[in-house]
Amino acid sequence: VLAEGKRAADAVSPAIAEAMYGPVLNTSVSRIEQFAMCPFRFLVNSGLRAEERELFEVDARQRGSFQHEVLCRFHESVQAEGKRWRDLPPQEAGERIGGIADTMMREFADGLLQADDQNRFTAESLKRALQDFIQVIVGWMQQGYLFDPREVELGFGGTDARLPAWELSLADGHRLSFRGKIDRIDASQGPDGTAWLVVLDYKSSTRKIDPVLLEHGVQIQLPAYLAALRGIEAARSLFGGKSVVPAGVFYVPLRGTYERGHHRDDVLASDGKARAKAYQHRGRFRLDALPLLDWRRTATQFNYRVKNNGEPYANSTDPLPVSEFEGLLDHVETRLREMGERIFGGEAAVDPYRQGPAETPCDKCDYQGICRIDPWTHNYRRLTSAT
Repeated sequence: VLAEGKRAADAVSPAIAEAMYGPVLNTSVSRIEQFAMCPFRFLVNSGLRAEERELFEVDARQRGSFQHEVLCRFHESVQAEGKRWRDLPPQEAGERIGGIADTMMREFADGLLQADDQNRFTAESLKRALQDFIQVIVGWMQQGYLFDPREVELGFGGTDARLPAWELSLADGHRLSFRGKIDRIDASQGPDGTAWLVVLDYKSSTRKIDPVLLEHGVQIQLPAYLAALRGIEAARSLFGGKSVVPAGVFYVPLRGTYERGHHRDDVLASDGKARAKAYQHRGRFRLDALPLLDWRRTATQFNYRVKNNGEPYANSTDPLPVSEFEGLLDHVETRLREMGERIFGGEAAVDPYRQGPAETPCDKCDYQGICRIDPWTHNYRRLTSAT
């Protein structure tokens, strides 16, 4: 029996869907994003559990894993000394990152980063980028940021995670049970005992939130993680607050974007404002958190413009009024539930989206050899904004 209104090529029966996923779909937000990209992609990955063949090479995933692990070990070493990131002089923080990276180069992925000259060069480049990043970030934290990194690589759901899974109830007794790992969570203790939280996601280069992709569930992971912290009761005790206040979500580039100069040293020696802007955080935050995020109102590390009355300009999309920010997190939960219902309903069409003239998820899909659509003739699903 097929889902109502679906062709055989578009769906599996709800009974088969439940046989594949069970009454509780144990998944991750990134996998639900795959469903938003193309339902068939989700079916192959999460339903049929097809796996990509692993290669012994330094790809984007390996580079990201290396840098994440270096930053994790850095945070653990600082915590072990009873210190905060801001307590280290920037130069010392950079040297510490360098030492950790040197050790990891020998250990990472069975010696992958020492396999040949090209891999060693890549590892050195990643190390230098992290040293620059940490020096800029630590120096900036000492000047205008009232949050502190509290958790890195924090897992929820899964066997060894420190927090339980985040669960959302669906119809007919079904549930979504999310697992995940959050790159970094910064916290600030409010005077009333609340814990204000910021979720940060490291990226290899500058990234912004695309409002259309966010609206359609394709770029939903970052605010979903903050919604998870809001919804997991154990997060309150973990961060030592009477309640959790979601304050912001940001992409953070690990490789700075600098304006051109005659020489790298000239650029790095430029004023602190230019260096901080090279690692500008892009995302969304509630406007009343601005005094904690940037008490000097210098607008370098964050992207915002506010009027004299404190309201953001119309073209300043990162800061949101409190009601709109909370509405964003509510929208994320609603969108996840909607996609969960469609998954259990058996939706499985080869239906990738297209945004703009050429952007589709197909170019980065591991399953092109299975669906075999013709990009010249396929009728892509167009994404448009509801506003």
